Amino acid sequence: MEGRKPQPAMIVDSEKHKKSKQEIERRKEVERKLKTSGFLRCPSKLSPVAKKEWKRVIKLYREMESNILSDLDKTALTIYCEAYAIYSKAHEVWSKYQQIVSTNEEAQKIIDKTFKTMQSQSQVIYRFSEQLCLTPVGRARMGMAKKQEPSLLERLMMEDEDEE
Repeated sequence: MEGRKPQPAMIVDSEKHKKSKQEIERRKEVERKLKTSGFLRCPSKLSPVAKKEWKRVIKLYREMESNILSDLDKTALTIYCEAYAIYSKAHEVWSKYQQIVSTNEEAQKIIDKTFKTMQSQSQVIYRFSEQLCLTPVGRARMGMAKKQEPSLLERLMMEDEDEE
């Protein structure tokens, strides 16, 4: 039985959730203890495509409001990047054929293996991308958003507040 996935303590509203203030504080303390180095170095064992994906994802993480990655996430990010690389390679093979069914038996075997690989890797990518907040659902669950510059109206309102 899976049930609901827990939300981070920083976004739990004690009035809407059945958590006591003590429980929320305990969860916040546990989360603080789990925080480790936010700097992740790309593993040298990654394939070139996986390294490129690693760099792309890390760049996007740096643009987010809070630092959610830690060295505890290195394995999950590594698996995600390699799954992405394998999927990309399988897609590249499939794009040579650009068909689903072939009268050539050997070509059909290749197409079938390629689709099976793409399907299994897309499942891995989906699972890890949600865990790593790479999907809208994952970011919403974490209460995350990309850093945004305040609009002109917001800046004017902030200036008015400062003057008061």
